[in-house]
Amino acid sequence: MRRVALVLTLAAFAVAGSALGATAQRQLIGTAQDHSLVEGEDCARFHTQTYTSFPAQVSAEEHRDVPLAGVDVLKVRAGDEGGVSIRGWDRSIARLTICKCAVGQTKLLAQRTLGSVSVSLRPGEIIATGPEINETQVWWVHMILFVPKASNLDVEAENGGIAIRNMSGHVNARATNGGISLAQSAGDHKISTRNGGISLDRITGRVDATTQNGPISLRLRDAAVPSLEARTDDDGAIYCNLKGCADRLGNWTANRRVLRIGTAAPMIRLSTSRAPIMIEQVR
Repeated sequence: MRRVALVLTLAAFAVAGSALGATAQRQLIGTAQDHSLVEGEDCARFHTQTYTSFPAQVSAEEHRDVPLAGVDVLKVRAGDEGGVSIRGWDRSIARLTICKCAVGQTKLLAQRTLGSVSVSLRPGEIIATGPEINETQVWWVHMILFVPKASNLDVEAENGGIAIRNMSGHVNARATNGGISLAQSAGDHKISTRNGGISLDRITGRVDATTQNGPISLRLRDAAVPSLEARTDDDGAIYCNLKGCADRLGNWTANRRVLRIGTAAPMIRLSTSRAPIMIEQVR
């Protein structure tokens, strides 16, 4: 199985020294995401691994049914820390697995922090909240959500990645510090991240993908190439190995920073700054 690590984030928290002037200690939180593990259905097999130098760590797992009656768009908010994995299925219900973790200087402090972390289910909204993240306590929530594949989604993560599979509705996904992976999905997709890569694999329908600081990878399996526009700035590059792409010089701008395929309005729009765009066709 192909393994792609889209995101590697690292945060440092300074711990104040004692009144006797002890040297301050810097605690680290590192998160690595491997979207080849997105098929996991429980916290133990979730696609994110977190490493910490805090002395104590505690975790908990919850399972809930998500009401969908009267919901046109399901909003998912990951909170300050944590990622989201969404899978479309053929059932008419939605089911959520919540993976909560907290770290602290002692196990008691970590347990107190974890007890203050919650995920609320409001009509059409799933929201993770918790206490202030500071030099003595850190928490995060990863969500695994199964929804009817025709659902419309609006997903947001601050410090964590988003992985979406097998959806046919309208998908709007945004991340601040984290990658976004979208695969085997139809419908309309608008995805963006400020710091992180975007992976698009066997997508049909319309895609508008933008990242300010990270690469974009597009993999097409169908023989027919859709109308496409890819843009990058002077610090980036576009690599295309679609059949005949190198011969279609009329579709490139003079500086080869914009690639257009087809004469119709683009079905796929890709835009990035300071990073490459990679387009390939797979069997």
